[in-house]
Amino acid sequence: MTKRLLAVLAHPDDESFGPGGTFARYAAEGVDVHIAIATDGAAGSVASGYEEAREKLAEVRAGELETAVSVLGATLHTLGYRDSGYINDPANQHPEAFINADEYEAIGRVVRLIREIQPQVVVTHDETGNYFHPDHIFCWKITTPAFHAAGDPTQYPDIGPAPYQPQRLYYTAFPNTMIKFYTFLMRLRGQDPRHAGRNKDIDFTRLGFPRNKIHAVIDYRDYWDVKREASAKHASQGGGTGNSRALPEWFQRRFLARETYIRAVPPVPDGFRETDLFE
Repeated sequence: MTKRLLAVLAHPDDESFGPGGTFARYAAEGVDVHIAIATDGAAGSVASGYEEAREKLAEVRAGELETAVSVLGATLHTLGYRDSGYINDPANQHPEAFINADEYEAIGRVVRLIREIQPQVVVTHDETGNYFHPDHIFCWKITTPAFHAAGDPTQYPDIGPAPYQPQRLYYTAFPNTMIKFYTFLMRLRGQDPRHAGRNKDIDFTRLGFPRNKIHAVIDYRDYWDVKREASAKHASQGGGTGNSRALPEWFQRRFLARETYIRAVPPVPDGFRETDLFE
C-alpha cells in the first residue's frame, strides 16, 4: 500500500522553511507527499532587492513555491486564498483575506483534497500558528475539522469522491528548549527576542511547547541539503535565512536537523515519543 501524506499550510515558503526536511525525507523514501498552500503570500514582507516585486508579489511567490515543492519531491495544491498578513496588518481587513473566508466553505476545500488524495497522515500548523500568525491559526482551524469531516458521509455529501478517514493528524510545533536556545543566540548578538523577524513583530519569548508535549521528532540530516535548496528558492523571502545561520553548518546539520510535531489524532499521553509519522 502506498503511503501518502498531505500537509495543509498557510503560505508559500511554509513548506520549505517549516517541515521541508520531513517532506524531502518521506518523498525520497517513496511516500506520496502532497502540499496544499492556502494563500498567495502577497502580504508578506520582501527581502532586500525585491522591493520592486511588491506589485506582482503573488506571481513571484507562486513561481518560487512551484520550484521549491518540486525540489522537495512533492505534489503542489493551492487553496486560492489571499494572504491576510500578520497581526494588525491592514491586509487583515481585506474581504478576500484567508482569515475572512467562509469557514464552512474553506473546510470543504480541505475535505475535497483529503477525499481525493486519501492520505494516511495529515499535517498542519498548531493552534498557536507557530508564532501566532492569523493565517497559520486559520489553517489549523479549518484542517482539524476537515480531518474528521472527510470520513463522515453526512458531512459535505456533495464533495466527492467517497468519504475517507485519514489515520493520523499532526501539528508542527517547536519545543521551547529550542526557542530558548535561539533567544540566547539573539541576546548574544545584541538582538531583542521580543521584537524579532524582519518587521520586529514576533515575540520569541511566547513561542514553543514543553518537550513532553512534543510527540514526534523527524531526523532529516540526510536531506539537509534538499531542504536548504528548497528554502533558497524562496529568494523573495530571504531564502530561509534566520538565527541558525549564525552557527556553523556542520553544527546545524548535526544538531538542528530535526523537525518536531504534536500528534493530535490519535491522541497520546504527555511524554510519548515517536520518530516516524507512519509508525
